[in-house]
Amino acid sequence: MAATSAALQSDKKRTRDLPGPGGKPLMGWRGNILPLLRKPIEYMEWLNHTYGDVVALTRGSSEFVFVFSPEYNRQVLSDQMKFFNGAVNAPGSPVKIPEGSSAYRMFSGITTRNAAQHTQQRRLLMPAFHKKRIEALRDDMVALTERHIAGWKVGQEVDILREMKGLTLAVAVKTILGLDPESEGDHVRRLMEEWLRMTLSPWVIAAPYNLPGSPFHKMLVSAEQLEGEIKAMIARRRAAGNLSESKDALSLLLEAHDEDGARLTDDELIGHTTALFIAGHETTASALTWTLFLLDQHPAVLRDLLEEMEEVLGGEAPTVENMGRLKLLDNVIKESMRLLPPGLWFLRVATEDTQFGEFRVPKGTRILWTPAVTHRRPELYPQPKRFIPERWETFDPSPYEYLPFGAGPRRCLGATFAMTEMKVVLPILLQKYRLALRPGAKIELGSSPLATPRFGMPVQILARGKTPARAQVEGNIHKIVDLT
Repeated sequence: MAATSAALQSDKKRTRDLPGPGGKPLMGWRGNILPLLRKPIEYMEWLNHTYGDVVALTRGSSEFVFVFSPEYNRQVLSDQMKFFNGAVNAPGSPVKIPEGSSAYRMFSGITTRNAAQHTQQRRLLMPAFHKKRIEALRDDMVALTERHIAGWKVGQEVDILREMKGLTLAVAVKTILGLDPESEGDHVRRLMEEWLRMTLSPWVIAAPYNLPGSPFHKMLVSAEQLEGEIKAMIARRRAAGNLSESKDALSLLLEAHDEDGARLTDDELIGHTTALFIAGHETTASALTWTLFLLDQHPAVLRDLLEEMEEVLGGEAPTVENMGRLKLLDNVIKESMRLLPPGLWFLRVATEDTQFGEFRVPKGTRILWTPAVTHRRPELYPQPKRFIPERWETFDPSPYEYLPFGAGPRRCLGATFAMTEMKVVLPILLQKYRLALRPGAKIELGSSPLATPRFGMPVQILARGKTPARAQVEGNIHKIVDLT
C-alpha cells in the first residue's frame, strides 16, 4: 500500500514538473493558445528550444502537452489504441456540435473515428485511394486544371491561394462526387465552399453558440443545406446503378462492403464524403500556393525545374508514365511541404496514463504533435530554414522524421491523391505562365492550425517567357523561411 501511494505521489510530481511557460493572469493555459495561433511555427520552435521535447502548453498543467521528437511522433502515431484522434464532442472539446444535427453527421467522418471502428471504416475506404484508381483520375485533373487557368489573362493580378482553392474544390467535386463542377455539380460546389469557409472561421470556434444570426448558427444551417444535397445525390446514384463503371470515390464507397457484407450507412457516407473534401481541398490548395511562392523566391530552382519539364514534357501535361521522371518536381514538392506542411500541429488524446521519457501524463491529456517542428530539426535537416530541394537526392527520412501526411495506421488516406494532383497542376501552370509576386506583399502565417497564407498570395500573371525579378515581400514569412 505504501509503495502504491509513493508511486501515485511520484506520478503527480512528474505531471507537476512538466516544463513550459507560465499561464496568463485570469486565463491560465488558454492565454497561451493566442501566441500559438498568432505565430504557430515560431512559438512551437521557441517551446521546443526553451523547454525540450516534452512541453506543457502551461507549466505544470497536463491539459495540452507538446511532443516534438521523431521518437515521440512514433510513440503517439503508431499506437491508435493508446492515442485517440479528436472525436466529435469529445470531453474537453472547445466546440460542441448539437447531436443529431447535419453538422454532427458531417463531422463524423473517418478522421473522428477511433480504435476498431476506425480500422473497419478505413478498410472500406481504402479501395477508393488505391494507386491505380488515383492514376485513372489523371485525365479529369488535367482537364479541370486547363479549364481553370484558361480564364486567366496576361497582366491580370489574382490571389493564387483563392485560385488554387477554387481549382482543388473543382477537382474534389469531380473525383469524389463524379459531378462536373461547372454544370450539375455547381450548386453542391458552392454549398461545400460556403460550408468549409464557415467551418474554418475563427468566429465559429471562438463563439460556438447556436443563437439566431450567429456564425455558429449559420454554419449549422449551411450544413443542413449541404447534407440535403449529398443525400439526394446518394439516392440518385443508387437508383441509376452501374456504380462499378464510375471512377469517383462516392460510387466506390456505395459499393464498398466488408467480409461480412456490411456496407456504409448514409450517415457514414455523409461523414466520410465531407472528411474527404476537407482533407483534399484546403490542404492541397495550401501546399500548391506555398510551392509557387517558394519557386518565385528561388528563381534558380524554378529555372532548373522548367528545364526538366521541357525535357520530359515538352509543354504537354504530365502522363502517369512520365510523371515519375520529374525528379526535381518531386523534390521541390517534398521540400515545400517540409518547410510549410499543410497541417502545422495535430491533436491526440491519451486513453491511459502515458510516459514520455522522464515525464508521465495522465489519461485524458491532449497530446499535440507537429510536423512543422520535426521538419526543422537541424540534426535531420541541415540549414532547416532554407529551401533546398537537392537535399532529397541523398536523404531518406523515416516516416516519423518526415510526416506532412502523418504516419502510422492513421496516415492520410489521400496522400497519393494529393501528390498526384500537385504533380499535374504545377507543370500545366508553370509551362503556360509566369507568376510574379506583388512587391511588398504581406505574406503571413497564423490564425489556424493549417498553414494557409493569412492574407492570401497576390501574384501577377505574366507570359511564359518573362523572367521577373524576385519580389521583396513583407510579413512573418521571413522568420519562418530564410529567403536571403
